[in-house]
Amino acid sequence: MDCRDELRFEGPRARKPIALPSELYSFCEEGPFQACSACCRSLGDGGLYQVQKVIRGKEVIFEMAICEACAQGLCCEFSEESLQAIKGFLLSSFKPSPETCHCHFCGFPRPLLSGYTLVGTCSSRFLVVPTILLCDRCGEQLQARISNKTREVQEDFVRSTFPGVPADMDVSPTFGGIL
Repeated sequence: MDCRDELRFEGPRARKPIALPSELYSFCEEGPFQACSACCRSLGDGGLYQVQKVIRGKEVIFEMAICEACAQGLCCEFSEESLQAIKGFLLSSFKPSPETCHCHFCGFPRPLLSGYTLVGTCSSRFLVVPTILLCDRCGEQLQARISNKTREVQEDFVRSTFPGVPADMDVSPTFGGIL
């Protein structure tokens, strides 16, 4: 997708809601996510939820939408050390931009990435903040900062919520409700 075609972030004073971009639609559902991937609660009630899509090459290999309650529950299981490490990573590395033409942490151009994760914070059919693109290299740096306990929590969440995901596939929730 050409970045010029992407919906632009209009800032906190925007009067018009920002429509959910199609790159955050569910590949499996062929449209916006309808329900939380963890608890099956409807996402159309106006509450916050987070979409995460893992892309390798041009293929979506994993996707999920997680409601605010499930994300907070997951986040509460993270170690304090990991929460501080994630916060530190975001504060030190995040480079805000309304476009997903590059990694929002290292700036590497999207067309040159072999893999990345898209993260969007949404409400109903609207984007609350611009989509974040995290390249695999930066994702590995983030994962290297978290504790073993938190890594186990992430792995348990993926195994219990998505039983068909191969054990060796790294699709750990990127921020796990932090955003």
